[in-house]
Amino acid sequence: MLGVVDLFVISPDAFRGPTALSLAFLAAVCAPLAFRRTRPAPVLALVLLIASVWSLASYPGAAQPPFEPFVAGVVACFALGLHSDGPEFRRGLVAFGILGVGLSAVSLALGHAVGNVLPALVWWSAAIGVGRLLHERQTKVDVLGERSARLERDRERDIAQAALEERARIGRELHDVIAHSVSLIVIQAAAERRTLEAGQERTSEVLETIEDAGREALVELRRLLGVLRASETNDPLAPQPGLSALPELLSESRNAGQSITCRTEGDPVPLAVGLDLTAYRIVQEALTNARKHAPGARADVTLRWRPAELEIDVLDDGRAAAPNGHGTGHGLIGMRERAALFGGSLEADTVDAGGFRVRARLPIEPGWRA
Repeated sequence: MLGVVDLFVISPDAFRGPTALSLAFLAAVCAPLAFRRTRPAPVLALVLLIASVWSLASYPGAAQPPFEPFVAGVVACFALGLHSDGPEFRRGLVAFGILGVGLSAVSLALGHAVGNVLPALVWWSAAIGVGRLLHERQTKVDVLGERSARLERDRERDIAQAALEERARIGRELHDVIAHSVSLIVIQAAAERRTLEAGQERTSEVLETIEDAGREALVELRRLLGVLRASETNDPLAPQPGLSALPELLSESRNAGQSITCRTEGDPVPLAVGLDLTAYRIVQEALTNARKHAPGARADVTLRWRPAELEIDVLDDGRAAAPNGHGTGHGLIGMRERAALFGGSLEADTVDAGGFRVRARLPIEPGWRA
C-alpha cells in the first residue's frame, strides 16, 4: 500500500519505466512477505532476488532506486532472524550471502554508486542480527515458561501426594482409635451377656448380636489396616496420644532446646478420642515446623476453649523463618487435612512483627465430646 501511494502521490518521478511494470515489481517484491513467518529463508531469497533484479534492470549507474525494495529486504531479513530455527536460519544465511552480498558486489561492479549499495547491505545485515537476538530472547522466555509450568505441575503433584500420604496416616491412627472403642463394646457386651439371669433370653440375643457385629467389625478393621500399612510396614504400634499428653510433648521439645510457653484460656472439656488426637497432632506438627524452620526461636502455644470450638494458636518469633518453607511443607498439608476431617480450619502465615503463626479452629460438636 505504501509503495502504491509513493508511486502515484508522493514521488512518482522516482520510479522509472511504465507504471504497470513498477506496480508489478512492487507486488512481486512485497507478496512473498505474507509467508515470512512460516518460510523465512525462501522469502528472503525471493525478495532479495526481485529487489536486485529491479535495481539492476531499471536503475543503472548512480541512479537511486525507490526505497520499497530496500524496506521489503529489511522486513525479510528481520523475519529470517526472528522466525527461523537452526537449519532454516542457516539456509537463509546462505541465501543472503549469495544474493545479498553477491548481487551487491555485482551492482558495484556494474557502476552502481557505493552509497546506493552498501547502506542497504548494512541495514539488511543488522535486521538479521536484531531478529536473531529477539529470537534467542523469546526462546529463553519460552524455556523458562515451560520450566516454570513444569515445576508448578511437579509442586501440585507433590502436594497431592503428600495429602494422600497424610490421609493414609490419619486413617491408620483413627483405625487404632476405632478398634479400641469397638473392642470395648465387644468386651462389655460379652461380659454383660454372661452375667444375665435365666429368663432374659431376648436381652442375651441382643447382646450376642452386638458382640458378633463388633467382632466382625474388628476383622474388617484389621483388613483395612493391612491396606493402609501396605507401603509403611514399620509404623510403631502405640496408644494414640491426646491433649493429656501435651505436657510430655512440651517437655521433649524443651529438652531439644526449644523455648516454649503454654497457656490455656477457658474451661477445657473432654474431647472424643479422634478429635483429641487431631488437636495433639496439630500442636506437635506446629512445634516441629517452628523448630525446623526457625531454630532457636521461642514458641507460644495457646489453647482457647470456647463453648463450641477449640482454637489452637502456635506462634514463634523466628524472624529469619522463610514463609515458603512454612507455607508449602508437608507438615501444613497434614494439619489442614486433620482439621478438615472434623469440619475445622487452619491458617498459617507470617506475622508482621516477624515469625510464623499456625492457628487451627476445631468445632466441638456434641457428638465429638467424650
